[in-house]
Amino acid sequence: ETLSNRYPYSCYKQVFVDETPEDYRSFATMSIFSVNLLHSAVIIDQVFESRRIMAQAIAEQFFGCFISMQNWSDMWLNKGVSQYLCGLYCKKSFGNNEYRRLIQSTLQEVVKYEEEFGGIILDPSQPPAPIPVGANTPQSSQKNHNEEKFYFSIRNLHTMSPMYIKACFKKAMLVMRMLEHRIGQELLLQVFNKQLSLATNAAGQKIGSGLWGHMLISTNIFIKAI
Repeated sequence: ETLSNRYPYSCYKQVFVDETPEDYRSFATMSIFSVNLLHSAVIIDQVFESRRIMAQAIAEQFFGCFISMQNWSDMWLNKGVSQYLCGLYCKKSFGNNEYRRLIQSTLQEVVKYEEEFGGIILDPSQPPAPIPVGANTPQSSQKNHNEEKFYFSIRNLHTMSPMYIKACFKKAMLVMRMLEHRIGQELLLQVFNKQLSLATNAAGQKIGSGLWGHMLISTNIFIKAI
């Protein structure tokens, strides 16, 4: 209902598996969930978490499975868009208070991580913009700011910390919400729908048509669309 485009695949299946390492994992036309998400109708506290995770898995069918990342450094983009769409579902289903609680808890977790370990760079393939330097600001402070603060390299997916990746995905959702406040929800959804329309059109073409690049999204493409 949020997006104007239809579901990109012909079917969708949910498989519940025992002892999964994660609560869910999305694949094209199918999502694998943990059986711990199933609950009795008497238990109402689990409804919020289970429905949120299922909504997240469906959102990743659009951005994550159908539209994939162009490079590994663009993984934050699909995750951020799908989490943003999941947040809109939670806001509509559970109310504004629950949505604001979700945003507040996510923001606190990101701030806590950055204060303890260092700032998160969503796209490590591109250097961050330099901090404005005043007349009284020494050059050494800016140089120290640009130095690596982590024990691991953020320029390679295999050397990233799992905690860093989780915090990066949470920050990606907050960035999408920031864009919503900046340009408006309607315009932001138009950007998502445009990417889905281009990908849907490309999926119906032959592989040699040169349009399959529309099924990939990158930070640069998204910035130009915004």
